[in-house]
Amino acid sequence: MIMSDHKQRRRKTIIKFFFPLYPIKVFHSTKLMLILAVLIVLRILLQLVVIPIPGFVLNFSFSYVAVMLIGWYFGPVYGLVCGAITDTLIFFIFPGGLWFWMYAIQEPLVGLLAGIFASWCIYRREKIKVKLGFDIAIQQIIYLTFAICSYSILIMWLSKSETYSSATYLAYRWIALGFITCFFILIEVFTFYNIFIERQNKKRNITFIYTLVLVASCTLFLSFMLGPISTISYLEFLNGQPPPSWIKYGAVYYLIPRVIVQSIKTPLEALILTSLVLALDPTVNRILANVNNRWAI
Repeated sequence: MIMSDHKQRRRKTIIKFFFPLYPIKVFHSTKLMLILAVLIVLRILLQLVVIPIPGFVLNFSFSYVAVMLIGWYFGPVYGLVCGAITDTLIFFIFPGGLWFWMYAIQEPLVGLLAGIFASWCIYRREKIKVKLGFDIAIQQIIYLTFAICSYSILIMWLSKSETYSSATYLAYRWIALGFITCFFILIEVFTFYNIFIERQNKKRNITFIYTLVLVASCTLFLSFMLGPISTISYLEFLNGQPPPSWIKYGAVYYLIPRVIVQSIKTPLEALILTSLVLALDPTVNRILANVNNRWAI
């Protein structure tokens, strides 16, 4: 009997990690369906608010915030599926290129990552005695890992080029390294300032920590690491053969401007996401408290 109860609790924990609204059935609640639909429509509308970066195939947009909110409130499974749905809708509503799988997986991955970080955040907030140092340690490990990877990629790609050794190219290289350094410093200052201000509200701090980690992880993993590889693979897909220079197309045309843009954008995106989550939490909790439909337990 004890073993059966233990297995049942473990089963519920696993289900709740992937479906944080458990035991509530989303598609049996008009209000939850409405929230999901509004977030999907918001993602589509935000596609119109895009600022192109002159001279590069890049833009400045906060459209992924809506996908992050889907994953945050509905879990990694809904985040992954809805990310694929919104990416497909955007492709057909705003046609502007060929469909390519490495670009198509990025939006679902954003929703998946959002759901994973949110589920862990919920687990941590529900602990009776919250030790904030544990969450800060996780955050710092993630930051340190991605910082090492980012610097390694930048230095490796941007320092071994005989073809692009001009003064302009070298200046761009150091500008990129300078921006990524400012990015990490700003993220750390932002983190510890908020922890100090909200030091009496540990659960609010946990939410802030993981929303910030989510945005930073999406930037570093999808933009700085997967981005250059996607760009090269897309050019190979278009031309039927790889481009003549990984340095030219992966670093000069993509990575350097992406690092500069994302170093400015990511702190703003983190602030927007955190503010929205903290503002929406009371409303979502009230809705969940009044939902009567349940999964079979």
